[in-house]
Amino acid sequence: MCYNSSKDGENMDILCRDYKEEDLDSVNEILKEAFDVTKDNFKHSDMKEIVALADDNVAGYLILTKVLNPIKDKYYYLVDYVCVSSKYRKMGISDALMEYAYKVASDDGAMYLQLTCSYKRVGAHKLYERCGYIKRDSDIYRKVILWF
Repeated sequence: MCYNSSKDGENMDILCRDYKEEDLDSVNEILKEAFDVTKDNFKHSDMKEIVALADDNVAGYLILTKVLNPIKDKYYYLVDYVCVSSKYRKMGISDALMEYAYKVASDDGAMYLQLTCSYKRVGAHKLYERCGYIKRDSDIYRKVILWF
């Protein structure tokens, strides 16, 4: 899916597509910069990795994980690791990624998309609100089993 963006008066096409194994090095650069993590290539039937390309370069990345709500017997998607290379920030890459994620989930008949975000990532909060996400009145609790 292709999106159009502009920066400094220049138009740029942003292409969002499924992640490919050859995207690994570029994605790891972006993940390292944004979250200080890296990944290996993996395939999982309930996960979808998405990249955004600008100028034929991998500029952004996110993961969608399909989750079953067993009570309603319907699926929703968790959005994780939304990140954009610092070289491509403020160009609409994250908006394109989020719109593509919405299309994937909508086409699959999902009930909703959900994500969590650190209270410190104020810029990300603005993105999610701009994309139609509503902040819920809840806290997230986690009990760690393994430290990595």
